[in-house]
Amino acid sequence: MSERLIELYLPAGVATSPMFMERLRQVVERGIEETGAIVRSSLSFPYGDNERSLFGQLREVGRDLRLRDRRLDGSLGGNRLLGMIDESRRALRGDFMPARTIIVGHSAGGVAAVHAARLLYARDGGLPPLVVMIGSPRCRIPDELREQVLYVYAARSDSQGAGWISAKLLDPITRLGSFGGWHTGRWRLPRWQMDKHAPVHASGLRIVGGHADYFREQHPYVNARGLSNMAVTAEAVIKWLKQRL
Repeated sequence: MSERLIELYLPAGVATSPMFMERLRQVVERGIEETGAIVRSSLSFPYGDNERSLFGQLREVGRDLRLRDRRLDGSLGGNRLLGMIDESRRALRGDFMPARTIIVGHSAGGVAAVHAARLLYARDGGLPPLVVMIGSPRCRIPDELREQVLYVYAARSDSQGAGWISAKLLDPITRLGSFGGWHTGRWRLPRWQMDKHAPVHASGLRIVGGHADYFREQHPYVNARGLSNMAVTAEAVIKWLKQRL
């Protein structure tokens, strides 16, 4: 198998410490390398880190959550992440076009990931980026990306299939926003569809804790099978990515 060059970005949510997602970066990078690929990975903070005003970050995320497909060019988090991707590519000699771009975002970083993926795909074409949203608010997924997005969330039970949108969620952030939209129903009357703009792929995880705990590795964040939250989360992410690569 010839080696492929894959770029991996991990955008964080609001008020995140600089190394919060570093361990996840290492684990996911190793998992992708098992496919025979060469991986270049980096962390990013499209809304700022824990040193920036929390109010300012929340205001920007709220604005981005309300954007519709035709207005994603104005996404604050998406454009910042796109700029980081371009800067990373320019750091390499010559023109850099990876075999695939992967963006794994936590919390609001998942919203920025979707928006940046849409902007990147519209500009460069080729294969659309793969996106993983972990514990993220719900936002409209552009139609051309719905097959390329995995939504990971903490739930009271392992929940897959069509019922995941109404599952019992442990992570309050995953209840924010909406995947819904209007469509023409019976008698040509408008009807609200909860999953109209939802990603096709979703994985409900039974982790210990909630929103801030997906990447914990130490006691008490270990389940009855001896698996840490990190192990459970990374397994779901890497398994899906390998299937798509």
